[in-house]
Amino acid sequence: MSSIMVAGGSLGGLAVALFAARAGHDVVLVEADGQAVPAGVEEVWHGWKRRGVPQFRQLHGTQALGRAILAERAPEILDRLRAAGAHDVDLLASRPHARLRPGADELVQFRCRRPVLEWVLRAAVDAEPNVVLRPSVEVTGLLVTARGRPRVTGVTTTLGELPADVVVDATGRRSRVAEWCVRSGTAPPTTCTVDTRQVYFTQWFRRDTGFTGSDPMLRVELPFATLLVLPVDAGWLSATFFAPAHDRELRALLRNTDGFLHALRSVPPASTWIADARPVGTVQIMGKLANQLRRLSSRSPAGLLSVADAAVCTNPTWGRGAALALAHAAALVDLLDTCEEPAMLAVASTAWTTENLEPWFHDTVLLDAETNARWVGAQPVRSPERPFDHMDVVRTARTDPTVHVAYLRYRNLLDSPAAFWHRTEIIDSVDASAGVPSDSADLPGREEFLARSCPT
Repeated sequence: MSSIMVAGGSLGGLAVALFAARAGHDVVLVEADGQAVPAGVEEVWHGWKRRGVPQFRQLHGTQALGRAILAERAPEILDRLRAAGAHDVDLLASRPHARLRPGADELVQFRCRRPVLEWVLRAAVDAEPNVVLRPSVEVTGLLVTARGRPRVTGVTTTLGELPADVVVDATGRRSRVAEWCVRSGTAPPTTCTVDTRQVYFTQWFRRDTGFTGSDPMLRVELPFATLLVLPVDAGWLSATFFAPAHDRELRALLRNTDGFLHALRSVPPASTWIADARPVGTVQIMGKLANQLRRLSSRSPAGLLSVADAAVCTNPTWGRGAALALAHAAALVDLLDTCEEPAMLAVASTAWTTENLEPWFHDTVLLDAETNARWVGAQPVRSPERPFDHMDVVRTARTDPTVHVAYLRYRNLLDSPAAFWHRTEIIDSVDASAGVPSDSADLPGREEFLARSCPT
């Protein structure tokens, strides 16, 4: 099976195309967006419109798992990103004694704006001789065999038919793969969607001096919302408020730049971050967030695969999407090399997704439920999968280096949710730290925050 058609040219689709081409497969990558790719990195931010990627200009970080995949499969991608101003981040730079704990050596993130990462990946795919890239083309359906179990033989597109042995749906959380299946007379996937009940607002800033891996991020857990300030590449930084979708007054404040800046300055730890930086553009708003799990049926056509957000989509406020997309792309290409028949490939792909991606879907749903409860002052409902609350382990990690390393490995997707939440040593440490006061006493409550933040 050497002929692969990838639908969707965002991170997941680009990674599949790149990894598959380097494994010797012939790849056709179709992408609905047709705008020309900018020639230089400075043009990427203002000159590249990706209407099919709503999170294109939102905050972005590549967790340690994603960086490790790139370092193994395409190390020159990291080199090109560094040349564009991106940088590696040692997550234990402020806690050097924690480096002695097992697993600490893998705790290195990579930070850059999402358009820069996609721009570098796109250039690498363009340079692959085994990849044919077709912009301004959209998949409209599947071509399938009529005998026995349906098997894909290609796709129909806005420009005609394209033959393929394997079709990879990388069109994201808005995937129309169910429509493709129905039109071809085959079984569509089942979809489970859980509303996050959250929204977030990002304002970008830029300063004259660039950031380095020693510049930490700032995360402030307000009683009613969360603030994250993230330095990325070439002097750019994002400030993002995550908030409950139902809070109209808070949303009205944060949706415009003046209100956002007043709100940011009203949080003491954050005001110094923008002292030498200037705001760029307007506030970027991301709503209608959902955790989504899409499972292809055993009666779906063999040779049809879903990757990244088209298969499992998690609330982007937890920063898991890019790393999981890269890991999924790498695993899918490995399966292409080991499974000789489309039916075997479909079974193996479903098994890998169930074992490695679905736990992150369920984990994110539980994290969202706890966060939503905390934002309204309610006690979160304890799940059997959660022997302790998320904020309890965050507090414990500040003073316990073993828990700190374990928590960072979990947050960076290096250890599975089950390996983290059910580790006896962590449970004992969290229980022992019960009763230690949090550091939120000096943070404003909602009413005080709104009063401080209203522009005069």
